[in-house]
Amino acid sequence: MRSIVVCALLVATLSSAACTTKKTVTIEELKVMNPLKAWITENDQTVVMVAGPQVVGDTVVGYINGVYEEMPAARLKQVMVETPAKTRTYLLVGGITVALGGMVYALIGGAGDTKYGGMDYCDEHPEDPACDTQ
Repeated sequence: MRSIVVCALLVATLSSAACTTKKTVTIEELKVMNPLKAWITENDQTVVMVAGPQVVGDTVVGYINGVYEEMPAARLKQVMVETPAKTRTYLLVGGITVALGGMVYALIGGAGDTKYGGMDYCDEHPEDPACDTQ
């Protein structure tokens, strides 16, 4: 049972990293996307995280460290937002499915009775008292 809990925690941790990726967008795309946050690289290479970014004309407005800021497009070098990472998510789900299937197979007994060396042990050593099924 403990291994199932550990596996569930591992799945939750990995899935949070695998389901999104950062993507460079234009100001026009930012206007349409309306994301919760954006990472903006300014012309001087400073990178800031903007919460609730909005585009008003040619200016990006939002909150940086809780302070309302306005950044004209001429001041910006790059805008990045988080987007779904579909391929990584599908690979993660497939890997988790295979891992859980293998774990269930091992727990149910498909991997054999490891205490006595596997399923063929009693066929090869029927005299062993542990193999007495009566």
